[in-house]
Amino acid sequence: MVGLVVVLLLQERNQDIERARDATRLLADRGAQQQAQIVQQAHSVLQLLTLVPDIREASPDRCATMLKQATDLYPWSTGFGVFNPDGNLLCSSNRSRPMNVADRDYFREALATRGFTVSNFLIGQNSKQPRVVAALPILGDDGSVIRVLLAGVDLNWLAELSVEIAHESGGTVSLFDSEGTILARVPDPQGIVGRSMTDHPMVRKIMEEEAGIIEDDGLDGIPRISGFSTLEETGAKIVVAVARDDILAAADRNLLLGTGVMAGVVLLIVGGVWVLMEVMVLRRLRDLKASAAFLSSDLFDPHAPCMPAPVHPTEFSQVAQAMRTMGRTLSAIAFEDRLTGLANRRFFEAHVERLREQPAQDQTAVAILYIDLDGFKPINDQHGHHTGDLVLKEIGDRLARCVRQGDFAARLGGDEFAVLLSLADGHQAHYAMDVARRIINSVSAPITADGLDVGIGCSIGVALWPADAADLSVALQHADRALYAAKRAGRARVVSYSDLPTDNAMVD
Repeated sequence: MVGLVVVLLLQERNQDIERARDATRLLADRGAQQQAQIVQQAHSVLQLLTLVPDIREASPDRCATMLKQATDLYPWSTGFGVFNPDGNLLCSSNRSRPMNVADRDYFREALATRGFTVSNFLIGQNSKQPRVVAALPILGDDGSVIRVLLAGVDLNWLAELSVEIAHESGGTVSLFDSEGTILARVPDPQGIVGRSMTDHPMVRKIMEEEAGIIEDDGLDGIPRISGFSTLEETGAKIVVAVARDDILAAADRNLLLGTGVMAGVVLLIVGGVWVLMEVMVLRRLRDLKASAAFLSSDLFDPHAPCMPAPVHPTEFSQVAQAMRTMGRTLSAIAFEDRLTGLANRRFFEAHVERLREQPAQDQTAVAILYIDLDGFKPINDQHGHHTGDLVLKEIGDRLARCVRQGDFAARLGGDEFAVLLSLADGHQAHYAMDVARRIINSVSAPITADGLDVGIGCSIGVALWPADAADLSVALQHADRALYAAKRAGRARVVSYSDLPTDNAMVD
């Protein structure tokens, strides 16, 4: 039995390696998907901004203000700028000094193609972090380029991905450009960011494939299991790696523990059998032998009353209880935002995917509410993140009280929230607006945090699926556009996508 258990545990050891391989590849693919989604969102935002007259005309008074609002609205944005076809800066969200980008490849490509382009990865002058620049020309009535709108796209997802694998001993996340130069690495104790790694065997293998898994020495000489994927538009590579020895060490600990536990179980069973034999057989045999010896002795009195031997309780229950306590189960992966108690972004995305995959006959109408807090950033800046966290927790409690049982509320990150309302009868579009106004009133009520009275508000964008779009992904984008319109309209209000002007309610 012990041998069988050892074989099973060795199989489990191999499965641990396979799980580590699959996990690294999955995380790398997810990083590439997140980057692609951010670039797609940047494209949508640039398209929307090119429709704004003040931005098209680079109005000195309004252009910079509107670009600053757009920068604050999108966490992936490092800033927006409007440039003349000759490359000179006209207005910007975060700088006023002269700047010319006429010699940049992405700028020249945008002018030549008159379409959306994305730069290779660049290192920020101040942040020293990798980023890309998205460019979209603004065309005049005759089709010629009159302005070029640029957006800086940060790599916040890289830091989030690094945090997720931090629990894996020896886990690293690296980003290489298409030439094999390492742009970012978390953690980076060797300080190799910025160096070309084309001579490293592992990097050469990665550059030859679009995606895959490699088991080889890492950049630090430690044997690693590395999953990698290619980022669209730039050709860069995202690599997620874990130390192979650490995975094996954990598997070996499980093997040793399992073997020890099973040996203990065997000993317990043997001991239980011995106790059973002692109670039910051997003890009775000794009693019988003692009785026979007594009968053959001169002490036997045939007239004395017969006294039964004492009854000894069975000990099998102890063995059974010990076997029952051997079962252990793994805890399920939490899909809860720890700060607010609402669903987190991962759960939100999984819920959206389930809605999308439902058969047509089982689908019900859904109202999508995208919520962004107004005035939250100054609370963090003035009173600290602890106070900000208390405010977010209170907002989560209030949001949960504003929806019905069965509706879905989630915190997407930072001060962004989302609510999905089920419209079972298909004729309750007004219900979504009522809930949105209830949320605004609830959030706007005074909040006491750390002994301080703080006041914030929120803006809400609403879209209906499938009324506003048959594709759920498009409906989510519509809700995002409605939220942006609510922000532009003065905040602390709700805007429905169906109420937007036709030119703003466009479909990519």
